[in-house]
Amino acid sequence: MKMDIAIKNSWILTLTEGKLGIIKNGSLGIEGENIVYVGPSEGLNHKSADVVIDGRNHLIMPGLVNCHIHTSMQLLRGGAQDLPEIEWMNKGIGPLAKHVTGDDIILGSKLGVLEAIRTGTTTFSEYTRNVENLVKEVYLPFNTRVVATETINEVSQTNKASLKPTDLYEFDTSKGEQALKKNEELFRIFQNEDLVTCLYGPQALDMVSVQTLLQIKDNAIEQNSKIHIHVAQGRRERLQIEGRFGKGESTAKILNSENLLGDFLIAVHCHDTDETERKLMVDKGSKMIGCPSSITMIDGIIPPIYSFSKFGGDVGIGTDQAPGPGNHNLFREMRTISILTKSMVKDPTVFPAWEMLRLATIQGAKVLGLDKKIGTLEVGKKADIITIDLLDSFLTPIVSHPFHTFIPNIVYSATGKEINNVIINGKLVLKNGKFTEIDEESIIKKANLRAKEIYANAAEDWEKADSKMVQDVRDGLL
Repeated sequence: MKMDIAIKNSWILTLTEGKLGIIKNGSLGIEGENIVYVGPSEGLNHKSADVVIDGRNHLIMPGLVNCHIHTSMQLLRGGAQDLPEIEWMNKGIGPLAKHVTGDDIILGSKLGVLEAIRTGTTTFSEYTRNVENLVKEVYLPFNTRVVATETINEVSQTNKASLKPTDLYEFDTSKGEQALKKNEELFRIFQNEDLVTCLYGPQALDMVSVQTLLQIKDNAIEQNSKIHIHVAQGRRERLQIEGRFGKGESTAKILNSENLLGDFLIAVHCHDTDETERKLMVDKGSKMIGCPSSITMIDGIIPPIYSFSKFGGDVGIGTDQAPGPGNHNLFREMRTISILTKSMVKDPTVFPAWEMLRLATIQGAKVLGLDKKIGTLEVGKKADIITIDLLDSFLTPIVSHPFHTFIPNIVYSATGKEINNVIINGKLVLKNGKFTEIDEESIIKKANLRAKEIYANAAEDWEKADSKMVQDVRDGLL
């Protein structure tokens, strides 16, 4: 069997058939973009491969799937932490984001994607305005799999820092129409790109009219695509929804009454929903994405991933954006949601390590509609693969009898630095801990220089917003 890449003599997690699919002393073969062999090492003649990777003391597993990520604000990492939820958007990140240029967005995205690849992510569900630019300038040049989602937002105000939480946002439907056209163009532009999938991205019910949402639903069904939308994000959104639709109303209730719940809908966050609403969403076939670190940091709430999943719903996880949680490391997200959920329900057996591994791989792929392509290691699937150095100090010791210690250790102990090879669509992007074609050092240097300029330019606006962080600075705490 002729192959481009072979990895031999390794532990393998296939994550097939609803289990982990552990293979001892296994090998994996890649030809072109696809996996052509996965199984015992004696079944593969690795000598015919162009590149052979010795997998001794390593683990091969599917690449991680980040179901919801905003890399556009990466240069503002550290800019909006430890704030009241009601201040985060308008008083925290808003005054800084005003000074971020289009070039800054591309540079920040490069930084965010590098960080995520280095920690094992091979699929990114990127959600931003002008996402076409990031796909062309970052994701395709970096050979990463991306689910491109154009943000559709009809809020007309350019500066919301002065608004009270109960002041309703004004809608500009022409703004929504323009964004929807951009979203539609994505399907045409990237129809022949195997690494690119497209979704529709209305930002949230408090930022897009129901009329526009209904149009997006029709378009999504026609395109055999899905709607990727922030749902019930907290007190700020609830105040907007009640002000617009009436006291006691909620995002989930309105979406249901307008027939906007269904298998076409991927709901992000959902932490301001109750059990009844979550069960309704699951019964309607809607899927959910939770961002554990982000929502805990920004809203002080544990996202209801466990609640949604116990009703039988499909759930994936994401990192959201760097200014809140800090980074784009899915190993951290697996550990965070497992530990927080155990504490929340007072049961240390819930969300065990093996379930977290599935959540970050095949479950995420299923939520995004990519489970036929990626998420497990099977012949015929795309070769999106990572290898993990099991001799790293954070994972040592390796014990395989009477059970495999590397399963819990990957979830609860790994930092992401243990990743030493990343293969996306059959191409080695990271080899022995080094990027094969990306100048990581140059990107980091440019990001640091430009971030200093952004913060300096935004200082006056940031101080005028008078968030809690401003007072923290005055008190000598930051």
